Amino acid sequence: MSIPGKFGFGTMSLTWTPTPAPLEQALETMHYSASKYGVRFFNGGEFYGPDLNNILILAEFWKAYHKEFPDLTISIKGGCDLKTLAPDGSKPSIKRSVDNILKFFPREMNPRPKLIFEMARVDKTVPYDETIGFIKTHVDAGEIDGISLSEVGIDSIRKALSVSPIQFVELELSLICQDILDNGILRELSEQNITVVAYSPLGRGFLTERTANDFDSFYKLCRREGDVRGMIDKFSEKNYWGNTKFAAKLQEFAHKKNTTLEVLALSWILALSENTDLYGIKKIAKVVPIPSGSTPEKVDANLGLVVDLTHDDLEEIAQIAKNYPIQGYRYNAHHKAFEFA
Repeated sequence: MSIPGKFGFGTMSLTWTPTPAPLEQALETMHYSASKYGVRFFNGGEFYGPDLNNILILAEFWKAYHKEFPDLTISIKGGCDLKTLAPDGSKPSIKRSVDNILKFFPREMNPRPKLIFEMARVDKTVPYDETIGFIKTHVDAGEIDGISLSEVGIDSIRKALSVSPIQFVELELSLICQDILDNGILRELSEQNITVVAYSPLGRGFLTERTANDFDSFYKLCRREGDVRGMIDKFSEKNYWGNTKFAAKLQEFAHKKNTTLEVLALSWILALSENTDLYGIKKIAKVVPIPSGSTPEKVDANLGLVVDLTHDDLEEIAQIAKNYPIQGYRYNAHHKAFEFA
């Protein structure tokens, strides 16, 4: 199963935010991304906000527009303790998550979108191949259509593949988070020909013109109650202001290319996708960024002006990154133990 087109759409910011988008606005924005930019892949989560609200929005979108977009694929993260947000790969946890999805997308629904269950990270208390096996029983029963992985390392990818085909792997990838280019994960997925779903492609809003023109305001936004960016080490008082130097240089490069910082950030990811002879990889797997946006105007700003980047452009961007290395953990010191498990 492949993701058509260049982009998917990440729905987390529609529901897991201090000010969730109203339902009508969320549906309008999702419809706009699908109708104007050909988005056919929506990424959500059981725990992206209270009361399964994220799955509700995905279900309402399908209900309203399934005739217009019958080829829709929806990936929903589950397998997570909804109180602690710790991964839970046990059989009861997987069943509970699948049951929550089926409340909105019952097996007898006709038609249904393609439903992909995505295991939310790796639960180290349960052998990962067992967790994938639990999910596979629901695929075999026809309750869901496939399996995706999230935030996994090479060993977990291989364990999962020993049990079941894997449709996608979701990983953080942006100009301020290039870890998978260096730790062998992108190489592994490329060799296995598994599509990479790149979340936070704009660095959680850091890689935008709005932020680069007013770094102070973004810093304050991250400190709002309920804003998950407050836990990100790169945005801590210790590291943030050093990282703004990198963003400022990227913005300068973007303007030389007659584009914006956010368009450059997305164009960089698209330039990696299925490219050859980069980072020691003969051919990179397909990489699909999933930017979000709460209004059609924000969708236009992200998706509407993609530019082609040459190998020389990529080398110049790599040199900027080398000159201004990103400071701070991807999340924080506590979370480090759970990364790429």
